[in-house]
Amino acid sequence: VCAGTLNGLSVTGDAQHQYQTLHKMYNNCEIVMGNLEIVLIDHTQDLSFLQTIREVTGYILIAMNVFATLPLQNLRVIRGTQFYEEKYALFVLLNYNPNTTHALRQLGLNQLTEILAGGVYIEKNAQLCHVETVEWRDIMRDPRLEPIVGDNGKACAPCHESCSGHCWGPGPKDCQK
Repeated sequence: VCAGTLNGLSVTGDAQHQYQTLHKMYNNCEIVMGNLEIVLIDHTQDLSFLQTIREVTGYILIAMNVFATLPLQNLRVIRGTQFYEEKYALFVLLNYNPNTTHALRQLGLNQLTEILAGGVYIEKNAQLCHVETVEWRDIMRDPRLEPIVGDNGKACAPCHESCSGHCWGPGPKDCQK
């Protein structure tokens, strides 16, 4: 178990300091008590230490990063005890560099099956694929909330034929559970 953060989009220090802080906080962490905020991380950083995370009690904020994939493949539940911008449990925004090809291309949250409270906002991620192919209403517990997903990657590969159109990526192991 490790503590989360409540910084939003504000960061302290340069990109290297930001990464070192993230690594120190979440290395070997399985449950984040609070929010998981991943902001301004460069494409050269190794984020594999995040793959141990299975649960986040607050919200997840992924913004202004330029890495291609997010290794949160073991994340199963976002509890949403706190919200980003008062209503979101998952907030993904502006994860690309307009001057280069570096960008978030896949969320890869293949094990995510529950968002217990709060909504989903995924917009303006120029190369992010397979977010329109996720059936967010199956994951979100609150039926009154409308997932906001738009203006993301355009030239995306289709879901694998075994996925019935609902997937986290193009492969047969990427089908939404």
